[in-house]
Amino acid sequence: MKRILFSLLYLCSCWAIYSNDSDIDSLTNLCQHELINKSDNRSPFFLQKESQLLMEEEKGLYFYPSTDVFVRDAEYFLPMTKGYTALGFHLNPSFAYKFNDKARIEVGVHLVGIAGDKKGIRRVLPIVRLEYKPVKWLHIVGGTLYGNLSHGIYEPMYDFDRYFYSNQEMGLQILTNTHYWEADIWCNWEQFIVPNDDFQEKFTFGWKNNLKLPLNNIELSIPLDLMANHRGGQYTSLKDTCIETLINIAVGLKGKFIGNEKIHFTGEVPFFLFKNQSNKEHIHTSYPQGWGVYPMFTIQNNPIKYERNQWLVNLGFWLGNKYISGRGSYLFQSCSLFDPLYRNETRKMGTAKIYYGHQYKGLKLGVEFQAYYDIEEKGIDYSAGIYLNFNRRFKIHSWK
Repeated sequence: MKRILFSLLYLCSCWAIYSNDSDIDSLTNLCQHELINKSDNRSPFFLQKESQLLMEEEKGLYFYPSTDVFVRDAEYFLPMTKGYTALGFHLNPSFAYKFNDKARIEVGVHLVGIAGDKKGIRRVLPIVRLEYKPVKWLHIVGGTLYGNLSHGIYEPMYDFDRYFYSNQEMGLQILTNTHYWEADIWCNWEQFIVPNDDFQEKFTFGWKNNLKLPLNNIELSIPLDLMANHRGGQYTSLKDTCIETLINIAVGLKGKFIGNEKIHFTGEVPFFLFKNQSNKEHIHTSYPQGWGVYPMFTIQNNPIKYERNQWLVNLGFWLGNKYISGRGSYLFQSCSLFDPLYRNETRKMGTAKIYYGHQYKGLKLGVEFQAYYDIEEKGIDYSAGIYLNFNRRFKIHSWK
């Protein structure tokens, strides 16, 4: 499985490097939210991270006191998962050195703290990021990735709540953007093992694609997403090991209608597939395969014209059958996170999401509300949050 995924990663990079230059846009801001068209994404735009490679004006040393403070209340009472309330922070101070317009290195620390947690600091991880831009449309990231919500993966494949408890990703990432194609390809190595460890290795491979079909007043696109979650390893001391690979794919059609300079409308219909690609003796999921469809409609103000004040309203309907995802939200799945005996083969659920974000000189304020009405259970799960993010850079020294 590892050889297959690394071969895919290599082929994707070769495809990007040898693309036709005549189809390439000039990228003045090669940042993560532009690469994946985050302006009309379903996840909160104010929580997404962007690359600073081209945002830094010149060669030099920079300091980033990046900080997130969040108040998150998830009221989940239906059988699929359970809710929580958390008041906490992510502190990510780092120093970055920009060699030139093609390369930079960043070193820092990632800290997670939750109010009332007896551990004090719940998580401490290094930030080590090396970025290289060999050509203007290709961006390679090694070490700490621009990951999590910034991948722009649909919620049935990537859980929004992972932002709070699994925020950092480490591995290799390739970002690219041409006139007709934009992509985010990454491998996040989640758990490394050495001989006699009593746990298994885990990693996730992801490939976010967006094929663009630009028209006059309508921006048509074909999203194609793939995620593979693998656990295994040969060195583990466990006697009863499960070598398991879960594959999730989403493909659909999205149309963004620019009604006027103030309001944008987006409609999309992604179709989801799930497959447990493991050998029969290693299949431990409730179902070996499944599917889902999630039509959505979004209305938002123009994120370019109203950069400081943005709002978004998203409505959707989820229909799933035996659907399971290795990293997706359990709100959409056909099995329960906490009760292994509970299953609901066919899921029917209406969703509503509201986001508002305000930013000023590196400070972002975000407010969100999300609701999920389960038609079969005749009940509603909902969540709300308030977020403050500071991500301004300070130039320490520059070299001409």
